Amino acid sequence: MLVGGAAGVALIAYRRRQQRSSDEQSSVADTPAAPAEPAAASEPTVDDAPYSTEAIQAAQDECYKIAFGIKTFDYQILGEHAAVLERVRESAAQAIHQRDYFPRRPMLLPRLLQALNDTDSTRRTLVNLIVEDPALAGSVLQRANNVFYRTSREPVDSLDRAVQTLGIDGLRGLMAVAILQPVFRLPRGYFDSFADITWEQAQRCAAGSEAYASATRSADPFIAQLLGLLGSLARIVLFRLTVDMYREKPNVLPRAEVFIRSMQVHGPDLACKIAQSWELSDLAITAIREQVDRFPPGQMGPLGRSIYFGELAGMLTVLAARNAYSWDDAETLLTGQGLKRRTAHAICHAAAELGASNSR
Repeated sequence: MLVGGAAGVALIAYRRRQQRSSDEQSSVADTPAAPAEPAAASEPTVDDAPYSTEAIQAAQDECYKIAFGIKTFDYQILGEHAAVLERVRESAAQAIHQRDYFPRRPMLLPRLLQALNDTDSTRRTLVNLIVEDPALAGSVLQRANNVFYRTSREPVDSLDRAVQTLGIDGLRGLMAVAILQPVFRLPRGYFDSFADITWEQAQRCAAGSEAYASATRSADPFIAQLLGLLGSLARIVLFRLTVDMYREKPNVLPRAEVFIRSMQVHGPDLACKIAQSWELSDLAITAIREQVDRFPPGQMGPLGRSIYFGELAGMLTVLAARNAYSWDDAETLLTGQGLKRRTAHAICHAAAELGASNSR
């Protein structure tokens, strides 16, 4: 009996040690999540990964060079160019009240969101909404005819079939991008490649943000996708504003560095103002505010991390598509910021496929 009792005590002690060991290993493997975030749903991040690094800054610079069609930077901004930059600073906060600069919330967006989230919505309801926006209808048909969705050799030639082919998830992934596309169109003039490159980067960022939310199951993928567009949208607003400031000085030739500096300084805050003007949720605005305040990714909430890693993936895949960055280096940079290799691969693949499918 004594031997049996001792054995029982030893077995209980052993099981407790095993449980403690398992808990300790889990603690080491996973970064503590934000208070409201379930531990099982968060992606482990590196505690000391900063918001930005020299490698990230170098990649951002390369993206700007591609967008503006320049090879070098000279950030010594003096004279009339400094005056333009100051006028942009003074006007950026007021731009939200001027329709020419600031994009109003697309009127169709909340109605589509409600219909997509309502389990009682019929396919006919969605078709009737989509047909109100010709550009959106065209995008739905185009995506439904993509090889990733088509189930037969016959082309999808009606919106009803397109909605049936894509399903709710396919439509949710398309809506925000398609509705906002017209905002990214700029008249020809200075730096003509900027709008096209920024639109491409916006789509890649949105796809990467959506992929992170889906892979980690930590945030709403559609909201992550929508927020992933706002950084590029803010840069478009600042581009328009800076062009107008240069028009006040007709004898001064615009410099790319003035545009870029205004985007670096004012872009994140302007993206937050767009979210606020669209009356997005407090959770969404907090996620964007984390980018403004440059929180380390390990200290962001799940939605903030979706935006952060989506922006990185979008930027890196723009470069990789032009052989200015290798895919291996892109994944290495993302894992260095705290992602698991599998998640880094997933969001890079999503951003890359987005660009490939659009080029087709």
